[in-house]
Amino acid sequence: MQTTEKLTERAIKALKPQGKPYKAADGAGLYLYVTPAGGKLWRLKYRYGGKEKLLSLGPWPDITLDAVREKAAEARAALHDGKDPARGYRAARGGTAGETMGVLAAAWAAKQAWAPSTEKRERHLMALWTPKLGDIPARAIAPADIRPVVLAIEAEGHREFARRVLAQIGRVLRHAVALGHAERDVAADLGDVLAPVQSEKYAALTKPAEIGELMRAIHSYTGDPSTCYCLRILPLVFTRPGELRNARWPEFDLDVPEPLWRIPGERMKMRRKNPGEHLVPLSTQAAALLTELRTITGRDPHGLVFPGLVPGKPISENTLNQALRRMGYGPDKIVSHGFRAMASTALNEQGHAPDLIELQLAHRDSSVRAIYNRSTRLPERRQMMQSWSDYLDALRTSANVVPFRRSGGTA
Repeated sequence: MQTTEKLTERAIKALKPQGKPYKAADGAGLYLYVTPAGGKLWRLKYRYGGKEKLLSLGPWPDITLDAVREKAAEARAALHDGKDPARGYRAARGGTAGETMGVLAAAWAAKQAWAPSTEKRERHLMALWTPKLGDIPARAIAPADIRPVVLAIEAEGHREFARRVLAQIGRVLRHAVALGHAERDVAADLGDVLAPVQSEKYAALTKPAEIGELMRAIHSYTGDPSTCYCLRILPLVFTRPGELRNARWPEFDLDVPEPLWRIPGERMKMRRKNPGEHLVPLSTQAAALLTELRTITGRDPHGLVFPGLVPGKPISENTLNQALRRMGYGPDKIVSHGFRAMASTALNEQGHAPDLIELQLAHRDSSVRAIYNRSTRLPERRQMMQSWSDYLDALRTSANVVPFRRSGGTA
């Protein structure tokens, strides 16, 4: 706490924002929470049912010092009567049902242009917190309401889920602020409450001999055609697994001299930053495999390239990973997303331009240069993709490590 004496209106006006949030106490649990942005928010700390709780009483100067002391006195009186003051306060401020966190979360989700896999994940996250916080009006919710929810998820060992839930609650609250149903995003106050998550790299194989063994295992694998062909094509295009799994036949130009796959922008991971379609030049090997598969799954010219067992749904990423497991490749060796790392590592080591590789990987470049450079460099990428497919074929068909050669170049 920054002060120990009773606050005055003059003292409140003199409080300046600092690099971190801080508190200015008025006594008996009542304090002013000063944000780095200059916000001054009334909070009342109290204990109920053996637990410490926090009540948000509104911002200063909208709520004056005299007014907030009256509210704090009413809360203490309710506490003395054995009631949780937060319940009565929320009921008084709740307004319409449309202002609750649950209804606002549903409205926020309805406005999102999610890919199917993203929507499934976001809906799952919502299901983790809306049963506990959904009935609370957004205007009345406090960090003390959110904290135990995310900490409980973290305590179960789901650190990444806990951080994603907290981030999603923040996005819903910012949506509420924009609609006038909340004063600010109070979830932002909990930025340091969760332990940091160490990002893990996807497992991948990078040694030529190991890659050759993997390619032989994939080409020997038997099972559902969608799974077999997806596993054979994925290393040749090294897109994100979801981008390939959800592909539809109209995206492919196969019966042309230079086959091409056009991935719609809405299916790309960086679709908000790079809204345009992503072009994937197809090597002769990739085009041949797709042409073969078209005779099996292409009866519907607008249908899925890799249909799964559920009608209208593609095979799942778990299906691909399970197939790799059956070949003897556990998650410590490679996962379906690891083909991207495998290609990136090898292509960089073999002298291809990093910009060209990043462009093919559809990694976002936020530099000023990238804003003005809209070239797809398609001919160069086509040459690189063909050389990469030829290299994988050579590793697959030879017991010896084959030197990589770029098309038209030297080893």
